Amino acid sequence: MVIKCMDPGCREKTRPADTVDLIENHRDKAGWFRCRCGRRGYIEKSFTTQEGPVWAPFLKGAIELGDPDDTYQPFVFLVGDKPDKRADQVWFSYYKDMRPWGGRLKLGHGPGGPPVLATRTVGDLLQELVKIGCVDRRKAHAVSKRLARA
Repeated sequence: MVIKCMDPGCREKTRPADTVDLIENHRDKAGWFRCRCGRRGYIEKSFTTQEGPVWAPFLKGAIELGDPDDTYQPFVFLVGDKPDKRADQVWFSYYKDMRPWGGRLKLGHGPGGPPVLATRTVGDLLQELVKIGCVDRRKAHAVSKRLARA
C-alpha cells in the first residue's frame, strides 16, 4: 500500500505498514490521507468484479466509527473515481487487531457481512461527511431526522 502525493513533483514514498498504521498515522484531522511531505494523497486500488469489469477506486481518506476499546473497529474509506476529484463514495469496512494478544490483523467487511452500526453512529458519520464537504448539509439533516425517529 502506497500513498501517492497529489503534488506531481513530490518524490516521497509513503508506505503505511498496514491499515492500523494508515488510519492512526497517515491522516490529517479531517481524515484525509497525507503524504510524508504533508500534502494530501491517495491510494490506488484495483479489483476485477465478478461481472468482469475492473473497479479502480482511489482511497482518499478514512473516518473511524468505533469505540477505541472495541475489538472490531468499523471505519469508512473516502473514495473517488479519480485522484484529483472529490470523494463522493464511502466504503464501509472494519479491522480487528488481535496482534497484541498473539493473533493477527484482519481487514474485512464485517463479521458475516458489512459492519453493523448504531443509528447514532450513522448520524455521526453524516456530520463528519458534511464537515469535510462530501455531503450536502440539507440532505444530511433530512436523513438525521429520519434516523432520530428510528
